[in-house]
Amino acid sequence: MRNFNPDFKDTKKLVILFGDEAKRVANLLNDGRYSADISTTQFRQFYEKILELNDKAQGNENFDITVLPFVKLLNSKVQYSKSRRNCGERFEEMMDKSIKVVNSEIELRNFKYFLEAVIGYMPKK
Repeated sequence: MRNFNPDFKDTKKLVILFGDEAKRVANLLNDGRYSADISTTQFRQFYEKILELNDKAQGNENFDITVLPFVKLLNSKVQYSKSRRNCGERFEEMMDKSIKVVNSEIELRNFKYFLEAVIGYMPKK
């Protein structure tokens, strides 16, 4: 995921991020190897946590205090998942780079949309 540098603020880049980039990331997470970097079930668990945080963020004047710390906490949950071999390096790197750039309600919402797009492109089994 060397070339993955999400920008959830720039609305002009969101078209590419939600389209071609989401498709590329989905393919990298499951590139036809014997075992995928992350299962769709495990991916959805992280996505649902982002959904929950996004819902909590809507109209929340204290986003920096009541939501943002829990967004950043997701990195430790990803690390734990990786240590249990429930996800691989590609997923970890994608989440780490994404979580680092989420610093506002709008960026969190766009991160949610990005994950939604990735799920849509993931192969169905």
